[in-house]
Amino acid sequence: MTAIAVMTALTGCSGGDSAGAAGERATTTARAAEKAAKEELTVDAVRGDIRSAAAAAGIGRLEFSGMNKAAPCLVVGALRTEDAPKREAVDSVFAVLKARGWGQLERVSAEDTDQAWHVVKNDWEMFLGAGKVPEGAGIVFDASGKACGVPRPSRPAASDIAPPERPVLP
Repeated sequence: MTAIAVMTALTGCSGGDSAGAAGERATTTARAAEKAAKEELTVDAVRGDIRSAAAAAGIGRLEFSGMNKAAPCLVVGALRTEDAPKREAVDSVFAVLKARGWGQLERVSAEDTDQAWHVVKNDWEMFLGAGKVPEGAGIVFDASGKACGVPRPSRPAASDIAPPERPVLP
C-alpha cells in the first residue's frame, strides 16, 4: 500500500502530468518555431540593413544587382563613390550594421579591394569590400543566407511539364 501511495504522489493522479508534459512540450516547440521565424532574415530586411548602412556613410550612390532566381537568398549592393571611401565612412557603415544585429566582424584579405570584412547575422553572412577597383571605387555589400523568407526553387509544377504522349496502338 505504501508503495502505491508513494508512486501516486510522484506521478500524479490519473496521468494528469503526462498530459501537462505534452502540452508543455507543444508550447516549447511553438515558442521555438516562433523564435526561428522572428530570427529569419528576408531579402528585404537585408536590403534594408544595407540601405541604412550606406546612408550612414553619407557618400556615394547605392545600387543593387537584380535578384537571381537560382539563388534567392543573395543580396549584392554597391555604394559607388568617386574616390576610395574614408575610414570614417566605413566605420559608420559598421556602426549601423552592428546596431542592426550584424556581428562577428572579421577582417579578411582581399586582392581586388583595399579592405575587406566578413560579418554575420542569423543564417546570413556578408562580405564587405571598400576601396578602389578597376570598375570604380566604393563599398560592395555581398550577402548570402540559408533562409530568407523566399521560396526556394523547386521542381516545376505539373502544369509546366508536357503531358506524356498517349501510346499509339497498332
